[in-house]
Amino acid sequence: MKKFVFLLMIILSIGFLGCASIISGSNQDVRISSSPDNASIMIYGKHNIKIWDSSTPILVSLKRGDGYFSSASYRVEITKERYEKQTIQISSGLNGGWYLAGNLLLGGLIGWLVVDPVSGAMWTLKPKNIDADLCKSLSFDDNGNLEGIYIILKEQIPVGVFDTLELVRVN
Repeated sequence: MKKFVFLLMIILSIGFLGCASIISGSNQDVRISSSPDNASIMIYGKHNIKIWDSSTPILVSLKRGDGYFSSASYRVEITKERYEKQTIQISSGLNGGWYLAGNLLLGGLIGWLVVDPVSGAMWTLKPKNIDADLCKSLSFDDNGNLEGIYIILKEQIPVGVFDTLELVRVN
């Protein structure tokens, strides 16, 4: 009888640990890095509200959900002086393993309909790692003159600057 009770306790504890809220939690860590380092990052939530402001590299803990049965989504803007700004979307997908299978083992309805949807643990954020490779941007001096030598399309030149350019012929 003692062996049966012990075995039953193990099975119940494994089932209890299957719930997404217990295993995954309501937050997820997202690693954000850039090349070059020390780029400024701003993270905006689903309703375009800034929720994070820091610099790379960083590990950010973000909420998986945004209300009952509602997934979270984020917009990450990575900027650095003299480099092009990058914008990356973080979206959510169903945490199929722990949410579906875990709640099946646990007994289901409370985990499926209450605990995981309220905590947000039913969702997984993607991507989990962001590695931004920043490209150098065109640079202009204080007078609006283009610095350096670049090959660009006419449409990429700011309005008003194109009229001040001089044609240079190389023989």
